[in-house]
Amino acid sequence: MTDGFEGYVTPTPEEYAEVLRTGLVVLDANVLLNLYRYTEALRNDLLAVMSSLADRLWIPHQVLTEFWRNRDRVLRDPRETAKTAVELQKIRGQAVSVVQSWVNRVALKPEQASVIIKGLTEGFDSVLASVGELNDTVAIDAARDTNKDMALASLNMILRGKVGEPLSEDKLAAALIEAQRRIDEKVPPGYMDRKKDSAEGAGDYLIWEQTLIEVERRRVNVLFVTGDAKEDWWRGEGGERRGPRVELVDELRERAGVRLFMVRPAQLLAYASEILSVSIQEDSVQDADRVDTFLAEPEPYMEHGGWNQEALNYLLSRLVDEAPSQALVLVQAANQGGYVTRSQVFEVANYPEERSLRGFTRPFNRIAQLMREEGRLPEQAVDLFRAVYNEDSPAVGVAAGFQIHDDVLPLFLRRIRERVPEAEDD
Repeated sequence: MTDGFEGYVTPTPEEYAEVLRTGLVVLDANVLLNLYRYTEALRNDLLAVMSSLADRLWIPHQVLTEFWRNRDRVLRDPRETAKTAVELQKIRGQAVSVVQSWVNRVALKPEQASVIIKGLTEGFDSVLASVGELNDTVAIDAARDTNKDMALASLNMILRGKVGEPLSEDKLAAALIEAQRRIDEKVPPGYMDRKKDSAEGAGDYLIWEQTLIEVERRRVNVLFVTGDAKEDWWRGEGGERRGPRVELVDELRERAGVRLFMVRPAQLLAYASEILSVSIQEDSVQDADRVDTFLAEPEPYMEHGGWNQEALNYLLSRLVDEAPSQALVLVQAANQGGYVTRSQVFEVANYPEERSLRGFTRPFNRIAQLMREEGRLPEQAVDLFRAVYNEDSPAVGVAAGFQIHDDVLPLFLRRIRERVPEAEDD
């Protein structure tokens, strides 16, 4: 009855116990990054669970790549306390303006208006003070120094000998093409990351492929632990996550003949407490669940992928100074509806034939990241220029061309011709 339909079957407590005791427990990058978002007690509990798993714990190499790529960003504001304070300050000013407008409309006496506005501002100030008390800047500043980061020191000990090897150059090139195919055809996992650039957008699939390779070697059931709530990992019914996507369950069974289980960090803590007899603080499961819920909230809609004309002009200006060839290619792509071929890149940039285009989009990503850090660009803003890979290309893994992001393209078409950069080829 259930053979071939394991993706629809709810695991029993006994099956979870079995996979924790004898299977392979794989952690996603967000689980490691959550160590900086958790309270000290919860962080210690998760580290204790990881330690108790011994050799059953395993980390794909891509997970560490994403951990280091995102660690500094998370440390800037791990609990988004500073962000919350800024938003409260903004709302505070808006609220005072609304009250002041009402005061003027009804011609309220100055002494009455003063009492109302004072009560409003004092209320906001009290909330802001409470929020500020939770901003543990001392611990965050210490963690930025990798030599003083206690969480990192614990991870170094726990994960020693438990991290997979990176893919070979040939396998990585093939995996990047497969990741793009999955994004284009909405095949899990990873297609929900289509707004990221080609390297970061392939991250979920690279984690999955590296896991498949390891499981093919070990031939044991897998418990994948992730805080990711997107639909390209989870099978949803009525807004509820019921288990891993059926396609993932089937793919693992076809590749390695074993079963896939999937839980969130809060569930791992609960199961470990019951099954592995790890001592867990009373509130840790609930605290982990709150963090999971917060991180799972959908990102707000951003017009033009988070870009506006001012941000676009700023990036163009920086490109003209720092990477003029990339600026010229970007303009060429915009003038052609958003896409520029590989051969056109060589022609426009006046590159020699033997030059590689690997890393061509790096200046775009570097400047955009600086803009995020300076507050010129939202953290979730899309990467506006990405490499496009052609599966039929004679050279596997070689970009066939470059594409402006669809969300940003209308903004380009509106103003780009007014700001054609005049720059010399590098």
